[in-house]
Amino acid sequence: MASLLGFTSLAFVSLLTYLLAIRYPDISKVLFVGLILRIFLLLIDNYIFSLPGSDADAESFEGFAKFLSKDGFFYLISNFSGPDPYFISYFIAIPYSLFGVSVMMAQSIGLLFGIGSIFLAWSLAEKLWNKRIANTVGWVVALFPTLILFSVIVLREVYICFFILLALHGLVGWVKTEKFKYVILATISFIGATFFHGAMIVGLIVFISIVAFSSLRRCIKLLKNYRINLSFINFLILFTVASVTFLSNKISVPYLGTFEQGSNIEILLQKTYHATAGEASWPKWTIANSPIELLYKAPIRSMYVIFSPFPWDVTKIKHFIGMLDGLLYFYLTILILLNIKTIWNDRCLRIILIILLAYIFVFGIGVGNFGTGIRHRSKFVVMFILLAAPMLKRVILQKKNDKI
Repeated sequence: MASLLGFTSLAFVSLLTYLLAIRYPDISKVLFVGLILRIFLLLIDNYIFSLPGSDADAESFEGFAKFLSKDGFFYLISNFSGPDPYFISYFIAIPYSLFGVSVMMAQSIGLLFGIGSIFLAWSLAEKLWNKRIANTVGWVVALFPTLILFSVIVLREVYICFFILLALHGLVGWVKTEKFKYVILATISFIGATFFHGAMIVGLIVFISIVAFSSLRRCIKLLKNYRINLSFINFLILFTVASVTFLSNKISVPYLGTFEQGSNIEILLQKTYHATAGEASWPKWTIANSPIELLYKAPIRSMYVIFSPFPWDVTKIKHFIGMLDGLLYFYLTILILLNIKTIWNDRCLRIILIILLAYIFVFGIGVGNFGTGIRHRSKFVVMFILLAAPMLKRVILQKKNDKI
């Protein structure tokens, strides 16, 4: 029964991919290649050998989903607790409670979000750059090793990647039109990502702050001409209420806690200490023991999130695999630096860069070992790819001398 559910789920995802490819033929090859690679790995994981990362957290998430689903759909819904580190288990438990338990079905859900991420990245790159660059971005997202891996094992990263891309679509729509329906889209999408990991709310905070500042500036200009815009004013009122609520510690987000907890230096110092543990931990000297150390070690820890393990940190074969992943991020970072003038002169790209830097800083404080670092940086790797897009080497498939 479990195998039947699994293969039915794979067939359903394949059908949706086929329909998407028919609707958008420009990206059809990218979608099919991305799908085939992911299904290939999924089958290997189920029938040949376990993929890296498919144990530990992945087994825990899937096992808890199985436990949550055993009392049925309505019991599951009535006991939903909101954003939670195990929200992915609640999410997977929904089809489990309706159709039955199947690990392959759970993996197929991640596969669907992985294919969706390829499409959203391609679509967003077309809005930010052009069709040729968008095709390159589509290929890179489809072929990026960790994005493939995390699309087929039961982890949160591919879901977060999908919602971040959806939020960036809202961001770009707002910048280009200043319509608040795009602010709503971005807000809902950032919140969707936050359900899977609390730190993703940082992107929403940065984005909403920028929107609020822009709205305030527009309101002042309009008032000087004795005019008002109710949309701007309503947004500013909502922003003020939400800000006061958050600053008064009435909102607590998983991973970050309340405003007081998230801004408490002592708590931040403790995070750097407790996070730097395990056989794949960063060097002990990266632990911040005082506010002054936190000031200059935070950028170093941020670099470790993105690039580690470094060659001098490699002591095991799996560390070497992580080092190769870090080299890909180093390559993307170099391309971003080469493209920094263009990025900073474009409002959409500039905001994306600011949000990316905010994420890197936050995870630099809260992460302290290579294994979790590799997973966490994959949450926002699509932002690296989008910013580096014009500098990426084109991925070309030839058919009758046509370039894709």
